[in-house]
Amino acid sequence: VSIGVVDATASRHNCAVRPDLITAIIRAALADGKETKTLDVIALGTEELPIASAIARAQLTFTAKKGAGEIAYDAKPTPIRVFFSEGLKSKSGALETIATYIQLCQRLVDAPTNVLDTTTFAEIAAAYGEKLGCTVDIIKGEELRERGYGGIYGVGKAAEFPPHLVTLTYKPKGEVDPTSKISFVGKGIVYDTGGLAIKTPATVMCSMKGDMGGAAGVFTGFCSLVALGTKKELSVTLCLADNAIGPRSFRNDDILRLKSGLSVEVQNTDAEGRLVLADGVYHASSQLSFKPAQIMNMATLTGAQGINTGQKHAGLYVNDEAAENATVAAGKKSGDTCFPMVYLPEYHKANFASNIADYKNISAANDAGSSCAGHFVEANLAKEWKGQFIHVDIAYPSKDAKGATGFGVALIVQQYGSELLA
Repeated sequence: VSIGVVDATASRHNCAVRPDLITAIIRAALADGKETKTLDVIALGTEELPIASAIARAQLTFTAKKGAGEIAYDAKPTPIRVFFSEGLKSKSGALETIATYIQLCQRLVDAPTNVLDTTTFAEIAAAYGEKLGCTVDIIKGEELRERGYGGIYGVGKAAEFPPHLVTLTYKPKGEVDPTSKISFVGKGIVYDTGGLAIKTPATVMCSMKGDMGGAAGVFTGFCSLVALGTKKELSVTLCLADNAIGPRSFRNDDILRLKSGLSVEVQNTDAEGRLVLADGVYHASSQLSFKPAQIMNMATLTGAQGINTGQKHAGLYVNDEAAENATVAAGKKSGDTCFPMVYLPEYHKANFASNIADYKNISAANDAGSSCAGHFVEANLAKEWKGQFIHVDIAYPSKDAKGATGFGVALIVQQYGSELLA
């Protein structure tokens, strides 16, 4: 029997149940050297979602150790049973569904690119979408160029496997209130070498397999909502590309024309995420079968995010105060904590001025870099779209010292489906 004590100290910007400490307690219990067929956890708290999420992310399920590569890289995690001291208030099976998708998110982010390339990720997304009754739309390779998606095409065209823009759409039965139509967009750079502006030293490139954490987060969050029986009309668009080096690599000084119509002067091929997302948010705001009231964009976008909001809080760049407050509250409630970054597009835009194009793809140094990156993405929304835009930069909270955290699933469920737990 192990007793884990969670520090009662949780500041006003933190989740009250301290899920970070719960994860650490579960990991310690599983690593005590004793054979454990099943771990039983008795939770004294009543906040079920953040507790269940913290326990789910304690075990990483992707491994290539001991021949696991021959059995789908499955770590065969120890079964965990969770008992809430005051009884379970959530709907039967709901927490297990969420935990399953958190662990799927972790598996996707932890998988290396020779296992999870753009084609494989697209196939996985399509398979889950079809199983959940979604419409699946995939634009890939040269079709992206032909249809004007110059950002994602330019970034991914040099790779062995082509770039893909994958959209899953879910429409429940009956009429849907216009405010209940939500679109998600995720950055899915399956590997980021930095392109021709290569990352140096070489150690900086390690862990860049996880540069698709945003796509993994919105994909598994979307699947969670659909599996739980949401009444909202939803879509998720995954912007999948491999920022590889080769004869067809895009270059510094190239000019790309994005789907929105904006032209971009490339000043750094390592600022590629915003280019693929620019096409993604335009697609979500103008090319779907429905008009979303809100678009949530998630990405491991900037290293400056960790400086801005820390290693455990995602950075938020939001065009609407009510939506910003709701996302902060959902983060504190779910354990996927977030904190706002400055929203000043009237200042940010000037940082991207180019003599020969509408924008450069990098902004001036030392001037709210994470917010500027969010602005670049926002600038590519369709002009006629007037909804709420929520950009979530998860560069740091998407992983910890052990691996992927599954960040995004609990946040999305709390913000858009808390009623599904009751």
